[in-house]
Order: sequence, then C-alpha cells, then structure tokens
Amino acid sequence: MLQQADLLIALLTRVRLEARFVCESGRPQRWREGGADSANALFVYAARGRAELDDRGRALVLQEGDLALLPHSVAERMGGAAVDAELPAALLRGEAADAHGDAAPRVLCAGLHYDATSAMPLCRLFAPVMIAPAAAIAGEPMLSHALHGLSRELERAAALRNPVLLRALELIYALALELAVAGAVRAGEEQADTALRDPRIARCLYYMYTHFGEKCSLEELAAHAGLSKSALSARFNALVGEPPARHLARIRVAEARRLLRTTDLPQEAVAQQVGYASVVGMHLAFRSIAGEPPGAARRREAR
Repeated sequence: MLQQADLLIALLTRVRLEARFVCESGRPQRWREGGADSANALFVYAARGRAELDDRGRALVLQEGDLALLPHSVAERMGGAAVDAELPAALLRGEAADAHGDAAPRVLCAGLHYDATSAMPLCRLFAPVMIAPAAAIAGEPMLSHALHGLSRELERAAALRNPVLLRALELIYALALELAVAGAVRAGEEQADTALRDPRIARCLYYMYTHFGEKCSLEELAAHAGLSKSALSARFNALVGEPPARHLARIRVAEARRLLRTTDLPQEAVAQQVGYASVVGMHLAFRSIAGEPPGAARRREAR
C-alpha cells in the first residue's frame, strides 16, 4: 500500500521549492517587497504566545508552538491588503497584530516559491490552510529542532542574509507539510487533500512523479490506479483540476527546465530524460506549459 509520506516526498522532490523571504513580528517585511508577492507558499509559526491568523475573515487560533501552512499564493491571500501592509502583522488579526513589548506574541513568517510550471497543480492538491500543532511537532525532532534554530537565528542581526537559513525554510516547510497532511487524513477532516487521500489517484500521482521519464501512457496510468481510462480521466480531473496528460506534461516541463538551467545537455538528451520521444514533442509541451520554447528558456536562465 502506498504510504502518504512516499507520495509527498515524490511531489516535493520535483517541485523545487525556493526560499524567498523570512520575517518576524519585531522585524516585519512589506509584503510587496523582496519577491514576497510572487511566493506560492507561506508558513506562520507562533514562536511565543498565542496568535490569531486572519483566514479570509475568520479567526484561526494558533497556540504557542503551532505552525500554520498556507500552500497557496501569497498574492491571492493578500490581494485586498494595502501596498505597505507588513508581514506577519497583515496575516494576523486583533491584538495579535497590534501588540508590542516583551509580552507580545512572537510570530515568524516565511515565504517560498514553486516553479511556475508546477505551482498550480500542486496547490490544488493541498487545502488552503493546514495546521501542524505544537504537540505533533514536538514528536518530530528534526522539525522541532529546525523551528527552534530558526527562532534563535532570527535574533541575530545578520540572520536574514544567511543563505543557509533560507535553505532551512524549505526543510521546515516540507517536514511540516507531511505532518499536517498526515494529521488531517487521520482526523478525517473534510478539507484534507482529497486528491492525496484518494488511494487510486494517489497511486497514479506517485507513478507520474517517479516514472515521468518513461512512456507513462494513459493505459499505464489507469492500470496503476486500478481504473478504466475514462474513469481515471474523470476522477483525476475532478480532484487535481486538470487531465492526467496535462499534469504529466507539467512535471516533464518542470524537470526539463531544471536540466536546461543546470546542465549543458543538448535538447535532444533533455527530451529523452524527461520522457519525450523527440525534441518536437518537448517543444510543443514547453510552449503549452511554459509559454516559450526550450531554447528561449535556456537563454533567459543564462542571462
């Protein structure tokens, strides 16, 4: 039986998270600066005291040590905020956003970015807000130590310029996402990811993310899911938000972009590695998904 953690690892391995910003209550950041408005994910950590997150008009209470994950776009959530709104205060409500002094809650906020070609389908797989509670975090030493280290590191004046710290944000997000999804599934929450909870679609997704360099025909995907081709297409489209072939193309194009950016492989070799029988097939997919041909993408990345 496919384990939830296996699928999440496969997903996050291909997503290529990039840390974009980190800030805290005592050292806020304007949300439109530093790339924050283009980040596709956030986490908000109640490092000290209780905080209330403004979840689209309703209060979402974070007790000390709780971590809130927001896998969807910052710009989408902050669309109604003023240009000079500051994070993390703009995400909080009531006294939690206005308190000052030693007794004030201390909230850490970090933003991460997904590769544009894989952001939207991944976002569809996760609920808009997910909570990793303090008690569950305490049982995960790697995540607990990473959060404690982040909290301590931000007390140093030079911390925000530390590239190692930014890499730590990716670790925290990935570990917390796994913990939050597992907890939501165990609790049977309605908002827990239906695409990941459906065992047949989960098997299909796992096969896509681990075998995209192979043929991966609809017949093969349907066989792994234990469904007919028509049933797989209908269920996959309903839960993921697009047909299997489109999602597979996103995975392949995202990996092709990485290879074009980080290697000197010719396009023919890149096409073969990501599952296309010819460069023409990769060109067509690239134009459809990324809006430009592979050569243009490589030249732009080089600049």
